[in-house]
Amino acid sequence: PPPCKYDTTNYPEDRKFINSISNIFDPSLSLNDNSISIGADGSIAYGLEEELKKFERNGMTFKSVVSVPGTELVRIFNGHTAIKTKIADVVFTTPEGDLHFKVIRAETYIKENGKWYYVLGQGTTFMTQEEFDEYKKNHTTKN
Repeated sequence: PPPCKYDTTNYPEDRKFINSISNIFDPSLSLNDNSISIGADGSIAYGLEEELKKFERNGMTFKSVVSVPGTELVRIFNGHTAIKTKIADVVFTTPEGDLHFKVIRAETYIKENGKWYYVLGQGTTFMTQEEFDEYKKNHTTKN
């Protein structure tokens, strides 16, 4: 993110907690299973349980998420809504071996009764400009 463009110091204690969240699959972060997740493949899951079942159906088990240094940004609005964005390397275990995704990730949290809850997440497959140029070259057709 551009330096000094966003307020990254307000609500320091809340910010510290949200920055510490590295696993959105923690059931304690789910408010009555009231989350929606959109995967890098475009699939949607209504609630944590459904998302975990989606992985299971596809023979995948969540293994890890590692943020790319310098890409994480947390913005907190009115002390009750937070949006966390980052580029992350996501790994799932499959019977064929580990499956790796690089995604740009957006997560939304709300604070209710003094506690932060995860309510929305989206991971979009991330490409560098060079990767996009190569993709475009190989996937463009003339009309």
